[in-house]
Amino acid sequence: MLANNNRRAIDRMAKSTLRNNKGRNLIIFLSIVLASFMLFSIFTAGITYFKMQRLQNIRLNGGEYDAIMYGVTEEQREKCENNPDIKRTGVLAMSGYIESTEKDGTVEASCIWADPVCWDEIMAPARDWVIGVYPKADNEVMVTKEALEQAGLAGLTVGDSFSAGYRDGNGNLLTKEFIISGMWDGYGTKNAFYVSEAFYRESGYDVSEARCGRFHLDFDRLVMTSGEQEAFIESLDLGKQQAVYFTSDMGYSLPIFFGLCTLAAVTCLCAYLLIYNILYLAVSGNVRYYGLLQTVGMTGRQIRRLIRRQMMFLGCAGVLGGLLAGGAVSFLLLPSVIRFLGIRAGEEGDVLITLNPAVVLLTVALTAFTIYMGSRKPVKMAVSVSPLEAAGYRPAQGKDGRRRTGRGRLIPRMALDQVLKDKKKSAVIIVSLAAGLSVFLCLSTLLESQAARTIVTNHMNNDITVANDTLKKEDPAEHRDLLTEDFLRRLEEVGGVSQVYPLIYGQITVPWEPDFADLWMEEFYAKWMNIPYSDEAEEYKEYPENFGSVILGVSEAEFPYLQETVGAELDKEEFLSGRSCVLYRNGLDLTMDDLAGKEVTCAEYGNSENTRTFRIAGLTDEGYYSGPMLGYPPTVIVSDAVVREFIPAPVVSKAGIRYAEEYDEQTEQEVLDLLRSSPDAKDFSWESKLESMQEVERAQGNMREVGIGIALILALIGILNYVNTVTGNIQRRQDELAILESVGMTDRQRNRMLILEGLFFAGGSLILTATAGLAVTYAVYQSMNYMQAPFVVPVWPLVGMAVFITAVCVGIPLAAGARMIRKGSVVERVRLI
Repeated sequence: MLANNNRRAIDRMAKSTLRNNKGRNLIIFLSIVLASFMLFSIFTAGITYFKMQRLQNIRLNGGEYDAIMYGVTEEQREKCENNPDIKRTGVLAMSGYIESTEKDGTVEASCIWADPVCWDEIMAPARDWVIGVYPKADNEVMVTKEALEQAGLAGLTVGDSFSAGYRDGNGNLLTKEFIISGMWDGYGTKNAFYVSEAFYRESGYDVSEARCGRFHLDFDRLVMTSGEQEAFIESLDLGKQQAVYFTSDMGYSLPIFFGLCTLAAVTCLCAYLLIYNILYLAVSGNVRYYGLLQTVGMTGRQIRRLIRRQMMFLGCAGVLGGLLAGGAVSFLLLPSVIRFLGIRAGEEGDVLITLNPAVVLLTVALTAFTIYMGSRKPVKMAVSVSPLEAAGYRPAQGKDGRRRTGRGRLIPRMALDQVLKDKKKSAVIIVSLAAGLSVFLCLSTLLESQAARTIVTNHMNNDITVANDTLKKEDPAEHRDLLTEDFLRRLEEVGGVSQVYPLIYGQITVPWEPDFADLWMEEFYAKWMNIPYSDEAEEYKEYPENFGSVILGVSEAEFPYLQETVGAELDKEEFLSGRSCVLYRNGLDLTMDDLAGKEVTCAEYGNSENTRTFRIAGLTDEGYYSGPMLGYPPTVIVSDAVVREFIPAPVVSKAGIRYAEEYDEQTEQEVLDLLRSSPDAKDFSWESKLESMQEVERAQGNMREVGIGIALILALIGILNYVNTVTGNIQRRQDELAILESVGMTDRQRNRMLILEGLFFAGGSLILTATAGLAVTYAVYQSMNYMQAPFVVPVWPLVGMAVFITAVCVGIPLAAGARMIRKGSVVERVRLI
C-alpha cells in the first residue's frame, strides 16, 4: 500500500475527530487533566509539607544546623572551619548554673554564651522576636519570659536587674547582680540565661571540655550518607569525652530522599495507569475505525501520527486544565476544606501553600512523558490491526474464547467472568486504585505516627512528672520532704487522675573495693572528669562520704517499665526482694559484659555501718532514673520496699502522674492549681506531656494541615481514577449490556451484576493495599522515621476510606448504567450495534 504523505489532512482529521467524538475524547481529556492535577497538587503540597517539616526540625533543634559536637579543640575547630563542605560553625558554651535568685531558692537554669555566628545566624531562624541586644558586659543576660518565670522573676523586662547565685566551672557558688540587656521568644533552650563572652571567660569553663562546648556545624549539602558521616567523625580524632551527633535532617537525609522518591514514583504510576487505561479503552473501542482508514489508503505511520496529534491537542488542553485545577485546589480549596473540617493552624495563621516554578515544569514534563508512554501500546494496537480484522472486530474475550457452563448463581458468575474476561484491564483498574489507596495509607500513617501526640513521650507515658527541687541542693541540710504522703493523696484525689507513681530517694555512699567500685570510678573519670582517677583514688578509699551518690526505689507497678529500659531479662522476685539492682549508666561505656557477676555495696550516707549489697542485674539509660543529682559512684535502683527498709527517712524525689484520659486539659489544670497553691510552690518543678505536645504542635506549624491536604488529594485522585476508568469501561460495554437486556436481563439483575463487579474491584484493591501497600508503607515509613516514633496505622481514617471506596465502587457503575439506559430503549440501543 502506498503511503499518502498529507500531514495537513491528518491534522484536520485529528481536529474533526476530536469534535465528532466529544464523549470519548472528553474522558481522555479528563484523564489527562486528572493526571496533571494529581502531579501538580502532590508536588506543590508535598514540597510545602517537607519545607514545614524542615522548619519543624529547626524549631525543635533550636537552630539551623546539621551536627553538634560536644567539646571542641582549637585543632578540630580549625579543621572544620577550613572544610569546604561546612558552610558555617558556631559555638555555645555552658558557663555556669544559676541555683537561686532573690525570689526563688531552687532555680535550675544554665548560663550559656553563644558566639556571634551561633546567635545571629544559626539560632536566628528559630526565634520569633528579639528586643534589646545580646549581652556584652559580664553582668548582662538575654532571657525569655519563661526563664524569668521559672526563676521567680516574672514581670521583669529589658533594663531591669536582679540578684542571683550561680555556680562556676570550679564549683564555686558566687553571687552577682545581673542586668537584662535583651529578651527573646521562639524555640530552643528557653529556660537558659544567655550571657556575654566576658562572663564565659571568667567562668572557669572551656569549650574544649565536653561539659561546656557545643560546637554547631552547618553543612553546605543536603545529603550525607551514614558512611560519610562516620568518615567525618573519624577525621576529627575525638577524645573519649567528645561526641558528634547529626540532626534528623542530615542523619536521615538519604533515607528520607529515597522515601520521597518512592512516593513520587507511586504518584507517577497512578498517572500512568490512569492515562494508559483510558487510552486502551478508547483505542480498543475504535479498532474498526482505524482498520477501515487503511482501506482508503492511510498507512500505519499516518494512523500513528493521527492518534499522536489527537493526544497532543488533548494533552496541551489537559495539562493546562490540570495546572489550573491543581492551583485552585492547592491555593484556594484545600485550605478552605481543612478549615471546614475544624482543623486550625492556631498561632501559625492560615495554611500556607507555596508554589515552586520548577513544579510547573516538572508537572508538564512528567505528564507529557506519561501520555507518551501510556499511548505507546494503544497506538501500536491501532496500527497493527488489518482492515479484514477490523471489519469483524469485537472486544476480546480473553485468551480462551470458548465458553464453559459454570457452576453457581448466574449473576455473580457473570460479574466474575466480566472481571476475569480481560485480566490485564482488570489488573490495571485494581492496581491503579490500589496505588492511590497505598499512597493515602502511607501518608496517613506518617501523619498519625509523626503527630505531636505520638512523638511526645514521657516516663512510663505519664501525663505529668512533679519533682522536689530542694533535693538538688548540694547541702543536705536544705533538703525538705515536699511530696509527702498527704500531698500525694491529694494528688490522687484530683478528678481525672488515675494513678500516681512515686520515686523514693535516699543518699548513700559506695565504699571502695577493687572489683566493681574501682572499675566504675576509673571509667567515670575517663568519661567526665578533666583529671585522672589516680589523683583522687586515695581520697575515695579513705573518705567515700566525699563521693556521695543516691539510691532510688521504684514500685512494683513500675517494674515492667524499668524492665523495658534495661533491655535485659530481670528476675522480678529477686529484684523486689532486694537481692538485685539496676544501675543508671550515666553515659559510660560499660556494658553488662563488663559487670557480669559483680555486686555493688551501698552504705547509708553518714552511717557506714548500715550497708546493703546487691547483685548488678542490669544498666539503664533512662534519664528519669538519674536521681535529683548525679554522684561519681553509680545511682542504684532497687524496689521502694528495700529503700524504706535500708534508709531511715527516705523521701519522694519525684512523682509520675497519669490521667484517666490522656492529654486531659481540665485534669492538668487542677493538678497545676494544687501545685501552685502549695506554700512550697516555688520548690516544685514539673514536666508536662500536654505542654510538650503543644510546643511540638507550635513547632510543626501547618505541617499537619498540609499533610492532611495531601492525603485528601490522593483520596480524590484514587476515586476519580476509578470513576474515569469504570465510566469508560461501561461506555464500551453498552452494546453487550443492551444484548443482555434483549434476552431477558432485568434492570435489577443488571444493577446487581454491576454492583458485584464494583465489589470485586473494591475487594481486589483493598486486599492489594492491605498486603503490598502496607509493606511499601512500612518500608517508606521506616526510611523516613527520623524521630524513631512507633509505627501506628490510623485505623478509623482507613476504615472510613475503605467504606467510602466500596461505596464509590458500587455507586459509580450503577450511575453509569442508569445514564446508559436514559439514552434510549433496549430496541433503540440494539439497533445501534
